[in-house]
Amino acid sequence: MPTIRRNHIKLKRNSICPCDENMELGKTERKKYKWCCLPKMVLQEQRATQMINDNKEIEGMKKHVADAIRHDADHPLVLPNNRLCVPVNNGSDIILP
Repeated sequence: MPTIRRNHIKLKRNSICPCDENMELGKTERKKYKWCCLPKMVLQEQRATQMINDNKEIEGMKKHVADAIRHDADHPLVLPNNRLCVPVNNGSDIILP
């Protein structure tokens, strides 16, 4: 099996951050990775994870709504004013007092 090699350097928390903003500073003023770009990367990862979780939740809600729409039409629906609405096959609903 061939050896896989990285084309980039592995950044450790205490290594000097290689970003352009940091390289413009003098050698004594340069920040470590943990204080420069690591918090930005963590925030981006958190946002990506939150978007994935939100999409999963939305898909679950869509499935729930689709299941409710497909629900058997013989079951009466309770309206906000506590009256029952029984769906009928010809398209009109019968509202019971």
